[in-house]
Amino acid sequence: MMHLPRLAALPVLALALCSASSFAQTTRLPVVQHRVQAGDTLEQLARRYLGDSTQWPALQQHNGGIDPYRLPPGQLLEIPLNLLRAATASVDYLQGSASLHREGSTAQPVQRGQPLQEGDALTLDPDAFVTVRLADGSTVRVQANSQVTLQQLRRRGRAGSLQTVLELEQGGMDIAVPGRPDATRQLEIRTPVAATSVRGTRFNVQVTEQGSSSAVDQGRVALQGSTDRASTVLPPGFGAAVDASGQASPPVPRLPAIATDRLPSTVTDAQWLALALPAVAQASAYQVQVSRDSAAEQVLRNGRFATPQVRFASLPDGDYWLHVQAQDALGISGHRAHAPLRVKAHPVAPLAASPAPAAVVPLGAAALACTPVSQAQAYVLQVAALDAGQEATNAAFEHLAAQAHDSAECALDIAALPTGHYAWRTASVRWVDGQRDQGPFGAVQAFSVQAPPAQPAGIETEIRQGHTTLYWAGSPGQRYRVQALASPDANEPALDIWLDTAQWTVAGLPAGTWHIRLQAQDANGLLSSFAPTRLIEVLPLVMDGSGQTVGTGSGLGLRN
Repeated sequence: MMHLPRLAALPVLALALCSASSFAQTTRLPVVQHRVQAGDTLEQLARRYLGDSTQWPALQQHNGGIDPYRLPPGQLLEIPLNLLRAATASVDYLQGSASLHREGSTAQPVQRGQPLQEGDALTLDPDAFVTVRLADGSTVRVQANSQVTLQQLRRRGRAGSLQTVLELEQGGMDIAVPGRPDATRQLEIRTPVAATSVRGTRFNVQVTEQGSSSAVDQGRVALQGSTDRASTVLPPGFGAAVDASGQASPPVPRLPAIATDRLPSTVTDAQWLALALPAVAQASAYQVQVSRDSAAEQVLRNGRFATPQVRFASLPDGDYWLHVQAQDALGISGHRAHAPLRVKAHPVAPLAASPAPAAVVPLGAAALACTPVSQAQAYVLQVAALDAGQEATNAAFEHLAAQAHDSAECALDIAALPTGHYAWRTASVRWVDGQRDQGPFGAVQAFSVQAPPAQPAGIETEIRQGHTTLYWAGSPGQRYRVQALASPDANEPALDIWLDTAQWTVAGLPAGTWHIRLQAQDANGLLSSFAPTRLIEVLPLVMDGSGQTVGTGSGLGLRN
């Protein structure tokens, strides 16, 4: 069994809030203890610690009215931290929405570059990420759904080391302290059940359902539960948890990082940033971040997920970095894995208009049709033959049965296809600075080609009478918002409806050309961004006295 060193092995300041009894002593102010050296005076100590020699009477009063000029060598004096000079911090980076709560004022939105002061509290929304930079260059990266208070921001003397206490009520954060270990610098992260003390290191703290946890990347941290009699030092690569009763677990090795080549490398969805992570043995959750940079300093998406199936709101096309940490059953964060992530979702693929998914089309008389995309100048349509029982997936398109490459029309004649089962998919093409830019293929759909049976005598043929139906890929439990715009940049839609199924038969629009855009909503209420518009043509059709379309023999409906 591995035995790890206790806090006494580190050169530390004696802080009242570090002691086990301090959790119960809510009325006692935190202090720095100074052992008197020969020649010390209260005036000198006030100048050294408080940056103002005239504050020596406050030190005298706190220490029982001792003689300010005759301090016995070896005596311990207390320097109350609330007498130290106030330090400042600032919001170094902001993504999403967060609120600043300051005593005596109403909550305000957090702004990048905003100065922060002692007592400020930050509340982050589910889409937020905030980096706070302390006066000594330390960075505190606060994760989504977190609540943190800058309980103490003090500096020893005029330019001395910081004495910082942060209270994490909810969520999590990563902390990076620059430079070499400094026995005079104090940084503590306090949760409802524990305190973590650090010098010169990188580590993270999480508030979990069970209590809280700490995990170390570099350096060492001292962790103490609220009911523990002593603190435990966590070395690099280890973590520990504190349960709801304030009892710390023994240090344990952190879960391993996921192999880089197993992380997803490409996203092609314009509405969701969906990531299927490999499952990690013994993992109970996954902390995931997507950033602009490999160091995860500019985080754009972050969250904690109970399963390796991750989904965020979409990001623009471009190159990003994916960072993943598995968390064990105690909530301790594992080693971080990171890898490049490319988002290539535009131009978006057309939506299938005809045939319907799994439809049967007549031999020698069928065509594929899809909805044009406002971003695109051309389209690619591909058809692959399916063997008996073969699924309609992208893997089926190694050999093509038919193809339209860079077609100006979003259509493909398949009259020459023999009877059988097929899959088809579409992609949009645009030209950017003279270069061809093809977007990802859309959802694969299946259809069958069959010879039509002989027409039974006395049976009438169903006529669709000019109505257009759109189909798209959806997920169980989703709802869909459909908006019709007179132009792509129209401020108000002419039609705005919600649907429970992934198809829509056009209705309620006057004749003309309309721009249709779609938005999905998960069962949990999370909304996707709107997809780029597709174009449809609504024909002027003749209606009978009952409000039904007057059909023609062709099945297209009679126009006005």
